[in-house]
Amino acid sequence: METSNGEAVRCTIATFYQVACSVSRLREAAQPMSLKTISITGLLAAAFAALAAQPAAAELRGFDVSRQAGLYDVAHTWSAEVADYDNDGRDDVFVNRHYEPAGGTLHRNVGGRFERVDTGPESFPKTDRHDCAWGDVDRNGRQDLYCTVGGERGSGLRPNELWLQQPSGQFVNRAADYGVEDRRGRGRDTTFIDVNRDGFLDLYVGNKFPRTDGKQSKNKLFINQGGQSFRPAPEYGLNKQVGGKTIQAVDYNEDGFKDLLVCGERRLYLFRNAGGRAFSDVTRQLGIADPCEAALFANIDGRGRPDLVRLAEGRVTATPQRGARFRKPSLSREVRGGEYLAAGRVNRDRLDDLYVVQSGPIDKDRPDLMLLNRRGGTDFDRLDMAQTTRGKGDYVAAIDHDGDGRDEFIVMNGHLKAEGPIRLIAFR
Repeated sequence: METSNGEAVRCTIATFYQVACSVSRLREAAQPMSLKTISITGLLAAAFAALAAQPAAAELRGFDVSRQAGLYDVAHTWSAEVADYDNDGRDDVFVNRHYEPAGGTLHRNVGGRFERVDTGPESFPKTDRHDCAWGDVDRNGRQDLYCTVGGERGSGLRPNELWLQQPSGQFVNRAADYGVEDRRGRGRDTTFIDVNRDGFLDLYVGNKFPRTDGKQSKNKLFINQGGQSFRPAPEYGLNKQVGGKTIQAVDYNEDGFKDLLVCGERRLYLFRNAGGRAFSDVTRQLGIADPCEAALFANIDGRGRPDLVRLAEGRVTATPQRGARFRKPSLSREVRGGEYLAAGRVNRDRLDDLYVVQSGPIDKDRPDLMLLNRRGGTDFDRLDMAQTTRGKGDYVAAIDHDGDGRDEFIVMNGHLKAEGPIRLIAFR
């Protein structure tokens, strides 16, 4: 169920009325006791003050702070990867500029503002680079970056990239040395995942299919060999041609092993990690083998296990997980041109809120949606925020750029042939 701002105000007024009535009845019932000395006015004032101390949903609004933060630009985009790459306690971001001369740019957070980093003379050149993932591949304390590359619509053999961070802070591509070029794959989303809990990050690569040359474009798992290389691992049961629009490594059943949520070309897949030895497809068993454009697990109801959020078929839905089962969606909202989504926390209530990118015609782009989670996922308020019609909606990622415990959202609007603004939306 969604709640309008007007409804939120009416609920607040009703709450104040209920407080007043309850205090009045309590005072009458307790006349013989010392409570009769308590002022109703004082109690109401305290109640009003307590409620006023917490901003109502209607008061939150999204502002574009990208210029102040030094992140604004106009570009062809694909993704934005957030991580503390320099271990200073602040979220930094790698901006993937699709097929642009500056193929990717790294922006260091210097305390609520971003500065572009010199990543090396041969780093991140112009190419059909798609999604990337941060991870410390060789366990030297420095974050490295793996990036997938497209395959010329399935007619070419292009290598993916593994950019190892050097002591200088620059990056060198070692994908060939580490055995993770995956030239046949039409690279899309990717993630690092410690499959067997040996302390070394393994790698899962999602690939679009089909190829035009008749060859297969399977998703692939690579197992880390002590930080020195990777080996292909088809024995885990993940090397399948399913696609990879979005991929998330997450322990959905809280057994201590990371599982894989994959939004494939035709439907959603959830691969359960069986003790670090193999993966099994439990999607149909759980009743969630549905079409998708994007999907993720997030803390929607606050009851422990992560809940499923799915964008597809003109709707965004949030489905609580109860006892390893997924029940009726607590959120089902119509969207237009749903392209991507992200979860983040804009009001410090420990529940995830949802940002939905809506894509429209180039330079007539549709407005995005920010859905504030209320009452454990049973209500969602749509928040007002700064919008743009320039470009075409593409991607969103959550980031706490100023370290205040509330997430902002990096929003990309340069989808494919469109050139659009890179924005940073903060809710205040």
